[in-house]
Parts: sequence; C-alpha cells; structure tokens
Amino acid sequence: MRKLSSLILAATALSFTVPAANAAEAQRNDRLYDASGSSVAKVNRVTDSGDLLVIYKGKVRRIEASTLSNSDGKLMTSLTKTEIRRLD
Repeated sequence: MRKLSSLILAATALSFTVPAANAAEAQRNDRLYDASGSSVAKVNRVTDSGDLLVIYKGKVRRIEASTLSNSDGKLMTSLTKTEIRRLD
C-alpha cells in the first residue's frame, strides 16, 4: 500500500510541473530580447514544445524553450544575437 501511495503522489507531482516556455509565457507577436537586452524580433509562432519561431536576418530561427525567461516583463533568451544568427 505504501508503494502505491508513493506512486500516486509522484504522478500527481509530475502533472503539476510547468515547462520553461509556459513559465516565460511566450505568445505570438511578443517582442523577444537577447542576452544583452537588445531587441531581436517579434515571435512569429510558439510551437507545442514551447520553442519560438522568429524571423531574424531574413531567416526563420528556432529559439529553444530552455533558453527563455521573463525579466522585468520582457521575454528574454539567454542567447546572443550572434548565436541566434547561427541557428537554423
């Protein structure tokens, strides 16, 4: 019985975890800022996994959800513009 209650408790705890992208609350047309605080682009799309698609320097770039955060009400990525430019 003890193992069953532990499993139920663990499953319940996992169901309440919030992915990084949801914590960043990214939405379409939000302005994205890089690690230095400079504006990068507007969010074109938020994928089901929480990654962002933006158009930067004429190409669609995928910004991973794990790099996103909200800082002072701004949607920030830990990537620099140089790192974003190298993304596919």
